[in-house]
Amino acid sequence: MPESNKTVLVTGAAKGLGKALALIFLSRGWKVVAADLEAPVYSDSQSSRTFENLPDRKDCFIPVTMDVTSDDSVDSALSFMKAADIMLDLIVNNAGIDNYFLLSQAPLSEFKQIFEVNVFGAYRVNRTFLPLVRKPGGRIIHIGSESLNLTMPFMAYPLSKKLVEGYAKALRQELRFYGIDVVVIRPGAINTDLLKTVSGLAGKKGAGKKIDPLETAFNAFASQASKEIGKVISPQQAAEFIYRVSGIPKPKAVYRINNMLQLRIAALLPFSFLERVVYKRLSRARI
Repeated sequence: MPESNKTVLVTGAAKGLGKALALIFLSRGWKVVAADLEAPVYSDSQSSRTFENLPDRKDCFIPVTMDVTSDDSVDSALSFMKAADIMLDLIVNNAGIDNYFLLSQAPLSEFKQIFEVNVFGAYRVNRTFLPLVRKPGGRIIHIGSESLNLTMPFMAYPLSKKLVEGYAKALRQELRFYGIDVVVIRPGAINTDLLKTVSGLAGKKGAGKKIDPLETAFNAFASQASKEIGKVISPQQAAEFIYRVSGIPKPKAVYRINNMLQLRIAALLPFSFLERVVYKRLSRARI
């Protein structure tokens, strides 16, 4: 099918990687349904791919208000797309959030929100929009994370991404019977607001009560996390890679981009060894 006849749904499309994805698909001739909590509006004149550069593509941009954590919101978006007679060639589950907190003490709502967006949001979108995905020939891409195998204190994000990948692999096996490919892409650090959550951790230190060893450990973690990010790529670079994967005839289940060798090694280490290293590092750190 010609690129100009293809349609993609991108979640979390208001900014960052989602915006970069919407713009690159537009520039390659796709119709783009861009969904976010508020219908995306692109007006960044500094971007190399805005509607100022793509004047003939404005009619192919369909902004949609959609909260992936809400059944009603996702169902409303589905009704809109059905009424507009939109069929999908691709879904990119990009919507995601990150946060860092004491897993032993944070409110349940804070822990649940990570999974509501990252895991159940993708599940909800896939289940709801599956009737619109072309069979055969459709494709679903999940944005995973290179951190999925990193089990660390204060980090719920890798736990959610590990579940996303497991779910995507199971879904891949089911939807193969429809001729729909399901793919996970594990990016490393991308210069988006999600990354700022890590770099801003130093300002999220606890009260600094030295008598509380867990609070002290979190403060040490907050001080060190931003220094462990490694190489950072732009949203545009990541979007280019994801766009190429979207066109591979027989895609693999998992693709990686900008992954840190240290994390890949850490994933192979015995947990007992990693546990000792983390404990010593956070215990001895100076705050």
